[in-house]
Amino acid sequence: MPKALRWWVLVLVLGLVALPGAWALPDPAGGIGGSGATPDGIGGTGIHPGGTGIHPGGIGGTGIQPGGIGGTGITALGVIQRFGSIYVNGQEYVLSPQTRYSVDGAAGTAKDLHLGDRVTVQAAADGRAIAQEVRVEHAVIGRVTEVDAAKRQFTILGETIQAGKMTPITVRNSDQSLPFAALKAGNVVSVSGLDRGNGHWLATAICRLYPADAAPARVPLLLRGQVSALYPSQDTLEVGATRLQVNGALLRAIQVGQSVVVRGEYADGEARVESVSPTALAAQDVGNRVSLVGYLDRGMDGWTTHGVSLVEGPHTLYENGDAANMQAGSMVAVEGRVQAPGVVNAERVIFSVNPMDFDFPIIPRMPVLPPVLHHPEIERPEFGPPEIEPMVERPELPDND
Repeated sequence: MPKALRWWVLVLVLGLVALPGAWALPDPAGGIGGSGATPDGIGGTGIHPGGTGIHPGGIGGTGIQPGGIGGTGITALGVIQRFGSIYVNGQEYVLSPQTRYSVDGAAGTAKDLHLGDRVTVQAAADGRAIAQEVRVEHAVIGRVTEVDAAKRQFTILGETIQAGKMTPITVRNSDQSLPFAALKAGNVVSVSGLDRGNGHWLATAICRLYPADAAPARVPLLLRGQVSALYPSQDTLEVGATRLQVNGALLRAIQVGQSVVVRGEYADGEARVESVSPTALAAQDVGNRVSLVGYLDRGMDGWTTHGVSLVEGPHTLYENGDAANMQAGSMVAVEGRVQAPGVVNAERVIFSVNPMDFDFPIIPRMPVLPPVLHHPEIERPEFGPPEIEPMVERPELPDND
């Protein structure tokens, strides 16, 4: 074969080897999409989790910004920090005409969203984080029984509510805002907040539903928390610091340590429980990105927040502290991925956050170099100009004429 032809054949063979998938071997550790070059790579090249693999947890398929999707979706549990769509845990979630809303399990609208509301957002990425569902989940609804203005505390159903200086206090169906001093015993209020454990809450939003002198005969009752004790023979359960009388039939499917929501009403001055239901965990879909803000609690198998188990690992990043700061009662923001229903692999933990004003800092970007093609059976040739065989002069044929 002439040398020139051999050279062009070699170029053609190397071009086929370089085509995607020509020599791709799947990484058994779980690269998804493309080459799977690194374990757990998802979306695009599989080089790193989240999008193209530039950074873990990218939004909109690129992986450039933290806290996003890359693979399947994202679950965010936190409070509404600001609007313009909505911001939760420092991330903007776009509200579309298809976004669904609920308030304590009942259908709602975008008008039901307020600054400081504790929400769970289920989102997908389409260039930006698009909210598929926004669930407002109040901590406590009921009658105020005591107020300590000096400490900015009040009590509902035996639960102690702590309000910060910047906690918004509003009036139902009004743009009016109230000072803390306006809260009085007998007021009926709804509270959004974060569970500090043992019947204590940090309020992130308070809404006065009725003043004490204008409350109807029947007003709603709601309490979220963990079941701390059950007394079936006495038809009683304890949630947080609150002991409630219930119909014994409601306790059959309830266990100590379970997260529940108690619903009912006040009638004739007494709290009447109508239902006790297990609450759905925020982190269920395996592979989803997750961001959470809340107080740490010690569970049977390790640290939890909002009933979600947190799994730390050698690659977990800590900010404003380290692993030794993982203590019960610590306020943390957690970013990670759902490892199993109700279990989150914690990739980042930030201590000492203000739930109304924080975000996940951008991870410093590292330069991404193009992959080097290599196959052990084929050596990369050193290319130079092709050798050209000398031209052979055409012999002159005799003229037979």
